[in-house]
Amino acid sequence: MSSRNSQPLIWTFVALLTAALFAGALKWGKVTIDLPKPPIQKAQFIDLNFIQIQKPKSTSTPQPSPQPTAPVTPPVESPVPEAVAQPEPITQPEPEPSHTPKADPAIIKKQNQAKAARERELARKRIEEKRRQKLTAQKAENARKKAATTAARQRTVSKPSGISQPKPKYPPAARRAGQQGTVTLSFTIGSSGEVISARIAKSSGYILLDNAALSAIRSWRFKPARNALGEAVSYSYTLPVPFRLR
Repeated sequence: MSSRNSQPLIWTFVALLTAALFAGALKWGKVTIDLPKPPIQKAQFIDLNFIQIQKPKSTSTPQPSPQPTAPVTPPVESPVPEAVAQPEPITQPEPEPSHTPKADPAIIKKQNQAKAARERELARKRIEEKRRQKLTAQKAENARKKAATTAARQRTVSKPSGISQPKPKYPPAARRAGQQGTVTLSFTIGSSGEVISARIAKSSGYILLDNAALSAIRSWRFKPARNALGEAVSYSYTLPVPFRLR
């Protein structure tokens, strides 16, 4: 009795299990079901012989002559508009603080004193520089004047002129001995017009004639020579003194 009652339950469980497996296969896999194929229809042929095909005529059609092609004009570039300078942004000045700290009076006083000291030092240096330049210019002027004075003193503008020129005396002993010749003397006339020095530059060959020429020259008097400043100056001469028997 129990086995007959349990068989329907088993079949029911098997049916439910089969349905569950089939549903899972449909969800997770592909189940191929063989469907019946549709019947194959036979192709029907249509008779197209009633259509007549016209052949093209053999006459050749003239080819059109090529038309001259117009020159290709390059595209004109449109002018690029210049960039307009943008105005610079106007910066507003920052507002000054309403409260300005006051400077220390002692510091201001020291700064003013230092500034005044610098100005005094600069003024002193400028004065010294001007004094130095003036002194240098004065020294240069004095040197120029001294050189000009020296040159003027050395330049004689007028020669001495004779005041008293007695002729040398012919020594009697030399005359008796028949001695004659020329004595060349070199002498210097001082600023007073007197002969301050004299010597024999070339002897006549006779001592009597040489001494007579020297004694005569030393007694001569002249107006002194003058330089460019008008001062009396010394002047040197070389003078021949002849002695001839007559």
